[in-house]
Amino acid sequence: ALDHQLLDWHKDVDIVLPAASFAEADGTLISAEGRAQRFFQVYDNEYYHPMSSIKEGWRWLHAVHSSLEGRDADWTLLDDVINALIATHPKLAGIKDAAPDADYRMTGLKIARQPRRYSGRTSMRAPVSVHEPMQPKDLDTGLTFSMEGYSGKQTPSSMIPFASAAGWNSPQAWNKYQDKVGGSLRNGDPGVRLFDRLERLATRQYVAPEATSATTTDMQQGQAKLVPVYNLYASSMMASRSHVVAEQLPLVTWRVGIDDAKEWGLAAGDYLAIEIDKQQITLPVELVGYLAEGCIGYPVGQVSIIHPSMPASVRKVDAPVTMMGSMATDNAVAANNNNRATPVNSAPTTTQEV
Repeated sequence: ALDHQLLDWHKDVDIVLPAASFAEADGTLISAEGRAQRFFQVYDNEYYHPMSSIKEGWRWLHAVHSSLEGRDADWTLLDDVINALIATHPKLAGIKDAAPDADYRMTGLKIARQPRRYSGRTSMRAPVSVHEPMQPKDLDTGLTFSMEGYSGKQTPSSMIPFASAAGWNSPQAWNKYQDKVGGSLRNGDPGVRLFDRLERLATRQYVAPEATSATTTDMQQGQAKLVPVYNLYASSMMASRSHVVAEQLPLVTWRVGIDDAKEWGLAAGDYLAIEIDKQQITLPVELVGYLAEGCIGYPVGQVSIIHPSMPASVRKVDAPVTMMGSMATDNAVAANNNNRATPVNSAPTTTQEV
């Protein structure tokens, strides 16, 4: 497996290779617009952790493939990967123009990642040693990992690491990089629109598949219409791994509209058991005022519902045994407070699966 963080399922694989995150690697992203945009490594992990084995995913994969084929690795730079990709997928040729290659220089200099104000970096390591180690080298791009290099308004739009101009705050410094105040960047918008370079396909009629889930919730028939409810932190796999953030996450509840709750005979703090995709999840009810009629909201990232469009059954149940006592009381009080459609954010996450 290749991953940039340790997950539970890694115990089921034989080898886990430490891959670089987006902040530790370079690459190209293609948006829904079809615009290819280059992203650049923020820092060199080996500079801070010399014994680290973290590498970009493509370096690991190419090394493994080369070993299996019994040949030397010939992908040494990001440019090698891009050229190989274009050779096998010509329609992606535009990604090469998303940013200059590793040989790019401005007046003989690479582009500096850090502003001149970073000149005090030696003092950062003064308690360790007054002898500053050599700055890491970036072989994959035309950027440096230090303040040494070119810094100015002639920087290509796709490689601008920061906006800085003497006497200007950062927001106003952008004016120096634009053709006019609030206008476009001097060197054009970053990225390349790939679709503009391709032949247009014939128009095809789209036929929507038949709905497999219930169109509305019917408590009498025991069918549920589930809709996702997102939370900025609770729905984020990375953010929710932080203990500090986890302590502030909202309670795990089924979200039910106030009008629907009256019709279905539900009150804040009641429990619903919903069965979907061969699993049953029992949670308390939270009354909200933002859901569409006939829908039950589930907290994305806090319950293991992957396919909400699958048929789901629902029934009202008593509070689970493990939720009895003070915790059940706390949940009921918190849910009752949400009868005014205010979010719950004062208790840790608790998910009950039967």
